[in-house]
Amino acid sequence: MTPLTIGLVGLGVILLGLLALIVGLRSASSGEMDQRMREFVIEPATPQQRWPYDTLAIRRPELRGSFVSRTLTPFFHYIGRFLGRFTPASTIEAVNKSLVAAGNPMNLGAGEFYAIRLGFILLGAFLGYAFYTRMPDRFALLMGLMVFVVVMYAPQSWLRGRIRRRRDRVKRSMPDALDMLSVCADAGLGFDQSLQRVGESWKTELGREFTRVVKEMSLGVSRATALRGMAERLNVTELSSFVAIILQSDELGMSIADTLHSQANQMRIERRYWAQEQARKLPIKMLFPLMFLILPALFVVVLGPAIPSLANLFGVLGP
Repeated sequence: MTPLTIGLVGLGVILLGLLALIVGLRSASSGEMDQRMREFVIEPATPQQRWPYDTLAIRRPELRGSFVSRTLTPFFHYIGRFLGRFTPASTIEAVNKSLVAAGNPMNLGAGEFYAIRLGFILLGAFLGYAFYTRMPDRFALLMGLMVFVVVMYAPQSWLRGRIRRRRDRVKRSMPDALDMLSVCADAGLGFDQSLQRVGESWKTELGREFTRVVKEMSLGVSRATALRGMAERLNVTELSSFVAIILQSDELGMSIADTLHSQANQMRIERRYWAQEQARKLPIKMLFPLMFLILPALFVVVLGPAIPSLANLFGVLGP
């Protein structure tokens, strides 16, 4: 390793050590409750204070959870909160909306996600420099930049992928969920009870959102506000149109069961069209693996045995 690489690694270790020391000092600072527990439980000063603890066995609290959950996770959250102080409020709000749309992966907040991005930027810089020093001069700078860009944008790509997959799952499950809602409405249940029954029966993304809507309404939130909040969190076009139609039917006094039946049929037709659209995209998506992975291997298998014969033939016929 070059001296510059050793210096960068040492600087990173020193920074991590300083951050760990700051977190340790903050956690070691005792508050009022800590002081009272130390005086009256752990170190009783007088016999009057000591007598109940001579007869009762005081057990030390056992450590629960892994080393990561007890040490690294609080340290990571502290860094996230520290970085969140220097981030604009609009950016924090946009990242929070993206995390909510992704289903709150790992209970991350905007500050924690920015801490992850900062860590990946530092990792990308280190890996890019390592490639720059190890590769030949002709490709060193290009490979270093490519590695840095790929690693730097990895958290954002992961978050966008989570959002896209969650929306696809919601979109695919909507026709079946609306069928169940219409069946519950035909059985005599109200719209709120139908949402609760579907949420209890289905442990899917849409079912969990229905359960959240019911809980919000039980806490005093109006139905319109809770449904609009669900549509804003998921940001799925089909779900937003369904919420708008349900609210309009509620305002006009129309039958919820008839509305659910028509919406279920419409969603089923739209799902069929969506499946046909995805099927028509498959030839274009298969073109690149076919050209760069399958055809070269096929050419090697078919034309490989003939290459020595052709080389000898052209060698004899050549000058």
